Amino acid sequence: LTPAMRRLEAQLERGQLLPDTESYALKPPDEFRERLADLIQRHPDKPAEELSDEVHDGIRYVYIFEAEHYADATLQVHSRLKGQGFELEVRRNSWRNPEYKGINTRWRDPAHDIVFEVQFHTPQSWDARQRADASYQKITDAATMPAERGRLRALHAEVSAAIPIPPRC
Repeated sequence: LTPAMRRLEAQLERGQLLPDTESYALKPPDEFRERLADLIQRHPDKPAEELSDEVHDGIRYVYIFEAEHYADATLQVHSRLKGQGFELEVRRNSWRNPEYKGINTRWRDPAHDIVFEVQFHTPQSWDARQRADASYQKITDAATMPAERGRLRALHAEVSAAIPIPPRC
């Protein structure tokens, strides 16, 4: 998948994959195992192999575009992914979400039956996502107390409010 993403990146008029994509593309093994263990606990009747496909960001790529080119560049990547035979399963436009800014998509490579995620960000939304990563883990942790979860969500909303929404998003 990574060579296909790099070829697509080379065809872009503007924007790029996240620098050092090769080291970021695979979810860290500990995080993958933790997510898979949670799914196994919640769905003990399903085989682990099937549940591993539900870790949608196990393989992930991030394209970053300046705000003024974001909408067109995102559509260009979508079109090129489809042109390479990848199948779009889910697209979530979260630019109006108070806690997270960006577009997340889930694709399937039918030739290898692999699911992967592609995120679309501006430099500002990517920076905010990176700064919020540790607190996001706490928000999604069932052991986090509701008051703490609320405080963390408020912090996410505060950081996200400062991110300009690209035109036509």
